[in-house]
Amino acid sequence: MAEEYDFEVEIGYSSVDFESSQTITTDGGVIFNSSEIDTDELRLSGTWFFKGLSDEKGPRSRAALTDRASSARLGYSQADRTFASFLSNTDPAFPFPPIDTRIESDDDAFAVDIRYINRNSGWIGSAGLLTSDATVGAPVSSSFDATGWRLGFGKYVSQNTTLELAISGVDVDGGSDTSGIGVTFEHLGDLTGHWQYAVDLAYNRINPDAGSDVDTWRAALALYPNKDIEFGLALEDVSGDLVSGNNLGVEGFASWFVRPNVRLAARYRVDDVDYQGNAVIGGAPTAGDADQDSFGVSATVRF
Repeated sequence: MAEEYDFEVEIGYSSVDFESSQTITTDGGVIFNSSEIDTDELRLSGTWFFKGLSDEKGPRSRAALTDRASSARLGYSQADRTFASFLSNTDPAFPFPPIDTRIESDDDAFAVDIRYINRNSGWIGSAGLLTSDATVGAPVSSSFDATGWRLGFGKYVSQNTTLELAISGVDVDGGSDTSGIGVTFEHLGDLTGHWQYAVDLAYNRINPDAGSDVDTWRAALALYPNKDIEFGLALEDVSGDLVSGNNLGVEGFASWFVRPNVRLAARYRVDDVDYQGNAVIGGAPTAGDADQDSFGVSATVRF
């Protein structure tokens, strides 16, 4: 049975655990460095579908795609981070005692996004603004603000297929500003029986004022045995100067509309970065490893 809605409210929680280690072998000993970053984030958002939203034409989680729904969204997130680092050395040529550092920070962010779709022609226009305020505790004891923007346009190239292009920028007070460009593709199709599938492809390039470009590729496949259930797998590759080596992330996700207007969702992701180099200390060989685990849960209500 099809349902009609005007609003959607979502609350979510996510946790990220990042660990890395690096070993530098010199003629006189070994320099070892390790770090760990733990992040906990709460999110709350509200969306107004100002031309309405119907879930009649496909999976409920893809209703905005199948109904070509225009929307205005307001979001807030609050993240707490803990950074711990340890540095030790056995080479007398670099005499320093072990260093053990712990820093805590929190980040509050507000976002506004508007997306307009002409249901007849299929043309898409979007715009967004983001403001973030981060506070870093002792021993750094500082704070900084960031403001971001995004403009995009696209089109439905078939009934349930979209192609979009977006440009973006972030202005960081006292830090490095960035600009970016991205392309996204979304397609919903039919399989045998009542099954359907969705493919999401995305490419994004970030150009920081300090440093070289960072490229991100993402591909996701979702399956729908019925209107209420979704599950799938996503792959993401990140490369650039800000990433040491090849960073590959693998994510599994699932959601279930326990009622026609209530959705529960969960995801789990693993990132792995392996790299080696010899340009840190006078050509001394360097070996390191970085791993990241994250999960998230959310609940959505439409009315």
